[in-house]
Amino acid sequence: MSIEDLRDKIAKAAKGVHVSILSQSEIASSKEFIPTPAYDLNRVISGSLFRGFPNKTLTLLVGPEASGKSSLMCLCLAEAQQKGYTPVVIDTEGAWDKKFVSRWGLDPDKMLYNYTPWIDQILVVLGTIIDSADKKLALAVDSIGGMEALKLLGDAVSGDVKADQGQLQKNIKRMLKMLVNICKAQESIGFTAGHYYGSPSQYGSAEEIGGGKYMKLSADFVISMKQTKKFENPNATGAAKGKVLGNEIKAITLKNRYYPPFNECVIDIDFIKGINSMAGILNIAVDIGVINKAGSWYSIGEEKIGQGIANVTELVNSNDEIKNMILEKVEEHMKTTGYSTINENIAEAEIILEETPKEPEKKTTKKKTVKIK
Repeated sequence: MSIEDLRDKIAKAAKGVHVSILSQSEIASSKEFIPTPAYDLNRVISGSLFRGFPNKTLTLLVGPEASGKSSLMCLCLAEAQQKGYTPVVIDTEGAWDKKFVSRWGLDPDKMLYNYTPWIDQILVVLGTIIDSADKKLALAVDSIGGMEALKLLGDAVSGDVKADQGQLQKNIKRMLKMLVNICKAQESIGFTAGHYYGSPSQYGSAEEIGGGKYMKLSADFVISMKQTKKFENPNATGAAKGKVLGNEIKAITLKNRYYPPFNECVIDIDFIKGINSMAGILNIAVDIGVINKAGSWYSIGEEKIGQGIANVTELVNSNDEIKNMILEKVEEHMKTTGYSTINENIAEAEIILEETPKEPEKKTTKKKTVKIK
């Protein structure tokens, strides 16, 4: 039987199942990329400064509170919206509003907003989206940590709050499976946010991802984010530092199905100017010799372009000719050399974390009392 005959036979017998030759499958191929506003982030995701996230993928952003997860999701949804995707937000914390999304370039008049912290209702929302068969959706679930079971509400009202028995985690797993199904089968793209909990070790990564093991298994990308605040006077101390002007986020791909994981990058967000698309790229340009650095002075060939990284960044961002030249040379270098910024400490820590067996929960046994007659 030929491969075509087998395909047709399976399709006839298993109605509703997607079956095709892999190279011809619409589901098994990503035809479109959603670039992020940061070239360095695009690089660690796809290996290209210009591509970013493939569609038909689910991305999990993890990090501590206020590490920029919601802002990055919003920025990615804004980019997807410009490519014709319809943003759909499931907000479990009530953190998204018109002002927030507009700030990051997302049109609030052309997106769907759902607020509920209850996992039972989230499953209904996702089931309805699957039933609709709508395509080209950009979904954001923010966040996993804000979810709870409706049973808790019922128990609280009745005054009889009982242990969860792991049901919430099971429903989160179901929710993630539905989210993956929408991304793959409905030509969509998904983002969700998780949190860390402490798991101290002597290695580079001291955290594990909350929400169950399937959190990491379901995602095509897992990106760890940690931020540093940017102050008005960074060299001062205490109140003399002045206002917070923005955030510098260090992002590391803990999982990547499309490019080697554990690459790290820099995302620079200014609260007034927006995201600095060239953050991290100038350092790479210096590293590979596209830009020369002598002391605090930077030059291209024999021509000096500025003193200090802040001044050079401002010049490059305002000069498209220089900017495009740097981007093209960095992109070409990556293609021909396999340049990467893999954090070996994090890679080793994650491997050890995966290989370390969990300690089984200790079972408590009730002592039997023997009555003496």
